[in-house]
Amino acid sequence: MKNNVTVNIYGRSYPMVTEETPEYTEKLAATLNDRFSRLREMKPSLSIQDAAAIISLECLDELIKNKQTEQNIRTQISAYADDANESRAEVEKLHKEIERLNERIRQLESEIKLRTAFAEETTADQIVRGSIGRALGQPPVNGVNKK
Repeated sequence: MKNNVTVNIYGRSYPMVTEETPEYTEKLAATLNDRFSRLREMKPSLSIQDAAAIISLECLDELIKNKQTEQNIRTQISAYADDANESRAEVEKLHKEIERLNERIRQLESEIKLRTAFAEETTADQIVRGSIGRALGQPPVNGVNKK
């Protein structure tokens, strides 16, 4: 929405049409008047035009430096986003590795249970007979002679 605002800048009225609120535009004019006053206090011999030129250069310098700072911040944010994406990819890779290792743990635990059950079912006498049978080259009996 367009706003009609009249601001007073260093003794002169300027009617303006702006997208900004009247309060914001008046605040800008007050800031500019303050800069004029401070500059003219430091250098009373400056004309209004010279003061306006100096203030314009200072404002342009601030604008350019702020845009450079903004661009640096955008570059940093982009780098942080890239780092975050790389970290997410690494986390996903690690989660898959954890799943793979957990599956391997389940397999090994199952194997341990089977071996434990087999060991509990196999008597010392069966183990000795199986060892003797293997030494004599006899075929395994009920899986006891297996190496």
